[in-house]
Amino acid sequence: MIFRCYSKIDETICLEFLPCKNTGENITWEEWHGKKPLTVFFTDYRQLLLEYICGIYPIKNITNNKIIDNFDECFDNWIGKDDWKKIMEKIKLKINRTNNRPQKMEKEFYENFIEWIEKELEWADIIVVDGNL
Repeated sequence: MIFRCYSKIDETICLEFLPCKNTGENITWEEWHGKKPLTVFFTDYRQLLLEYICGIYPIKNITNNKIIDNFDECFDNWIGKDDWKKIMEKIKLKINRTNNRPQKMEKEFYENFIEWIEKELEWADIIVVDGNL
């Protein structure tokens, strides 16, 4: 699935959101690549999502409890359900503010994003965010 707002059709740099169950440090590549990911391209994730995702750091790695200081756009980031709830709350606050509300297409992007995340977190413990920058 691909969500777009401002990104161009020919963009190739993206973040993929890959839901999976937490089976500890030994989660296999196949386990976190078992479902089709959500893809958000560079322009959209930089303009619409990055401040919310980066805003939760530092976090504990959900598989081994090590502290992770920063989000890495070039690598995989293991974000647990509780941290996703924090991200979604901040996005919902933006959507519902009386002043400086997002434009209609931004609001739709955020609503679709939140709906996808919430649906996946009904069964997943983690959503890995993997970047290809």
